[in-house]
Amino acid sequence: MARRAKVVTIVGGGASGLLTALHVLDRVDAPTRVVVVEPRAELGRGVAYGTTNPEHLLNTRAGCMSAYPDRPGHFAEWARRSGVTGADDFLPRSWFGDYLQSLVGAVEHVRAEAVDVLPHGDGAKVVLANGSVVPSDHVVLAPGPSPQRWPAPLRHRGPRWIGDPWARGALAALRPGDPVLLVGTGLTAVDIALELAGRGHDHIVAVSRHGLLPLAHDRLPAAPTPRRPEGVTLDAVFSWARETAGAEGDWRPVVDSLRGATDALWNGFSDIDRRRFLRHLHRRWEVVRHRMPPEVADRIRSMQSADRLTVLAGGVRSARTTRRGVTVELSDRTLRASAVVNCTGPAPEVRLTNHHLVRELLHAKVVRPGPLGLGLESDPDGSIPGTDGRMWLIGPLRRGGRWEVTAVPDISGQATQIAGCLTAVAPVVAGRP
Repeated sequence: MARRAKVVTIVGGGASGLLTALHVLDRVDAPTRVVVVEPRAELGRGVAYGTTNPEHLLNTRAGCMSAYPDRPGHFAEWARRSGVTGADDFLPRSWFGDYLQSLVGAVEHVRAEAVDVLPHGDGAKVVLANGSVVPSDHVVLAPGPSPQRWPAPLRHRGPRWIGDPWARGALAALRPGDPVLLVGTGLTAVDIALELAGRGHDHIVAVSRHGLLPLAHDRLPAAPTPRRPEGVTLDAVFSWARETAGAEGDWRPVVDSLRGATDALWNGFSDIDRRRFLRHLHRRWEVVRHRMPPEVADRIRSMQSADRLTVLAGGVRSARTTRRGVTVELSDRTLRASAVVNCTGPAPEVRLTNHHLVRELLHAKVVRPGPLGLGLESDPDGSIPGTDGRMWLIGPLRRGGRWEVTAVPDISGQATQIAGCLTAVAPVVAGRP
């Protein structure tokens, strides 16, 4: 009996989705259709690689970025053909989107929003916003990080409140002379500060509870210490980290040394230690782990020295819109701005997500929150429990069961593993229900 093509539908066409498509197509040896459901016009970009601003650089060296886990220099080799010679360079983020698009072959791009996934026979149906359905043998959820949410005191509506700074034209109405408040001081705030500065803004304030900007990468990569912590409790790891950081307190080599062991340590922590980490160390870990390229750090320091950018610590107590702008009360001062931009980053609690499909699947109990509610529950191979291999998960929403899930090396490793599982399944035979 003739084979029919197996259908693998990937919901989400950012880097996670396109890397999954790439590895499925690379491994397939039976008739297979790869369908990517993504409302954006271009695949592989998402928020991270959709920017066209050349000042928005990758926060990882080119030599560490690759679609292939076993070929770490692949992106650097691709970039070299465009005249870039250094694997240690921090390249524009849009280049990585170009690179991903150059690798993937015959995928079917369905420009629509997926609003539900329903079990159907031995497979599943992906329901689109227009009411149509994509029958599938396997569905890979690649929704990217949960959309950011306003902190409770800032849940306002109106043109002065910019909830998604990456939306097309979101910053267009801001006039260069107007003061702008950025809520958050992480990498999103850095990107938006650079964007605003490029538009002529010179009154930018960024505020967060701790007021911590991401640290800067060294200009040349440092060799990580080969030592690893001997214990698996948070106290043992923290003691090792303080010793490794030395008298200068440089935590960058500490985090770099843990890069290959972070997930094992996280899985070895008790729930109490995990909660302690999230409560006391999470933000400080993030500013060390996800750093600014040296060129970006220089630009941010220059803006601070010229008083074009001010970074403040302090929780937001309240905010109100006035006729002339927005008044925000911090714990120790009052700020007035023409507009407020949400730069808080992905929402950490999956139950509070604004992502429509994820909310629907949680409500229907097709998926469940993962450990500590940081993401969705998945098995070690990425399959979603209770779906009998019909549904899979890749990307940031696997956090909780794992810790390192957002960087390209982590996602390409997940994509390779999922593709191996999917292509190992026996081919579908025509006439099978």
